Formats: sequence, structure tokens, C-alpha cells
Amino acid sequence: MDYLGVVLLVAVVAAAFVVIARSSIGQGHRARAERARQLVLAKRAAEADVNGFGDELSQLSILGEQDAAAADLYELATALHHRALEALIAARRPDDLCQVTEILEEGRWTLTRLTAWTAGQPTPSRRPPCFFNPGHGPSTRNIVWQHRSVPACAADATRVEAGADPYIRTVERDDRRVPYWEGGPTYDGWARGYYTSWRGNRLVADIVPSKV
Repeated sequence: MDYLGVVLLVAVVAAAFVVIARSSIGQGHRARAERARQLVLAKRAAEADVNGFGDELSQLSILGEQDAAAADLYELATALHHRALEALIAARRPDDLCQVTEILEEGRWTLTRLTAWTAGQPTPSRRPPCFFNPGHGPSTRNIVWQHRSVPACAADATRVEAGADPYIRTVERDDRRVPYWEGGPTYDGWARGYYTSWRGNRLVADIVPSKV
């Protein structure tokens, strides 16, 4: 191969390396941008739940003043709200949001106990969150919906059994809103946290894989 041929070969190889390097860098930037976008969306869903829990907590503040037991439950709920906020701030990946919603599940159960106590009613049996919107708090019973047994809050159970649509929690995906279970990997951690303590329980057998 003559000198000119060698020069051309080297130039072609160098150009190929430049193209490959730029492509790799571009893919890295796109991957990081996508991860950042997913984190923003997942945090947005979790933040709405944390704020909703905080609003409900503030509305029940007077209940925490009734007696020592009520005060203890309110204090516990307040501590859980603070923990959820801290976990939300600390989240660096969409999957980290499972810690936030796991805390919120405990918090909403605590509010259920507080409400029952101050009303002079027995504490209801603990149940998994409402499937249609885990932010609704603990379910009251399981109902059949689309051939599955799902836990539902009182309002959604009544609506479904009357032939109406439940109040389904929606999330952002591709510039539109969809039911959270159609939100894709972005919301997997957020949704999973609500049912972490219920894995393997027959009440969620139709909605939570046993090995999640």
C-alpha cells in the first residue's frame, strides 16, 4: 500500500472512531436525560401524595388533642409525614420512591386508627391500600373489577358496585395521563412501595406479583 493509501486508511479509521465516540456520548446524554425525566415524573406523583397526606393530617390535628392515645397516634402520623418528606428529597432514582410510598401507607393506616379511636369505634382490621388510588388510604373490602379481586376504599367500592367508574389515579406518560398501572417503569417503585408489606397476601394476589 502506497503512502497516500496509508494516509487515507488512517483518516477513515480516525473518522470512524470520532463518529463512534460522538454516538456513544450522545447516547449517554440521552440516557441521563431520560433518567432525569423519569425521576421528575415519579417525584411529581410521590410529592402529590406526600402533600395530600400532609393536608389530611392538618385537618385531623384537633383529633390529636382529645386524649393521650390520640396524641400518640397524631404524633406518629406527623413523624411519618416528616420521614416521607425526607425520603422524597433524598430520592435519586425513580425506584427510590418506593421508600416514600411505603412510609405513606403506614401513615394513612395511622390516620385510620386515629379517626376510629376518636370516634369511639374499634380499630378496623388493617387492609392494603385502595387499588384504584393508593392515596385513598386503606381499603375497606375487596371487590371484583375486570375479573380481578382488588382492594377498594368505600367510595370506589360503592361506585363500582353501582356500575360507575372508580376514581382511578392517573399519571403522566408521553404527554398524556393514564392509569398509574399503565405508567411504565417510571412509576414501578412509587406503586410498589404502597404494597411492600402486603406481598404474598391473598388480598393483593390479583394485583401484586408474588416476586416483586
